[in-house]
Amino acid sequence: MTDPLANVQRLVDDWERNAEEKAARYESMRQEVEQISITASAAGGAVSVTVGPNGIPSAVTMTEAVGRLRPEQIAAAVMEAMAKAQAGYPAELARIVGETVGQTPSGQHIVAVAERNFPQPEPDTRPAAPPRRRPGDDGDFTDDSYLR
Repeated sequence: MTDPLANVQRLVDDWERNAEEKAARYESMRQEVEQISITASAAGGAVSVTVGPNGIPSAVTMTEAVGRLRPEQIAAAVMEAMAKAQAGYPAELARIVGETVGQTPSGQHIVAVAERNFPQPEPDTRPAAPPRRRPGDDGDFTDDSYLR
């Protein structure tokens, strides 16, 4: 006859080993998530934003090309680049979760929260704004006056 206490000890040992393995997988996931860095750009590359862990912006860079943009265009480009970078965060997080903890309920919850917080940007369906004319601009594309 088998000893019932031996079975209990084996169950406890299995539970302890599984808990240690699970903790190691989650620690590995945490370490990889801390290394996330995603960069996206807008305005033809004039503005770039990098996001790190949790989708938080960690850097904003601009090229000399921003000198041709109006302030509101620069602001919009920063927001667009940040949204693009953040939209890539859930996929990167899902990859890490899949490689470390797998399709566990907690792993799926972590990815679902990221997808909710950082959705894919909506496509811009607004028509392009016509170029603004400066006062006195007659639209003939020359600097010559018709009064000469």
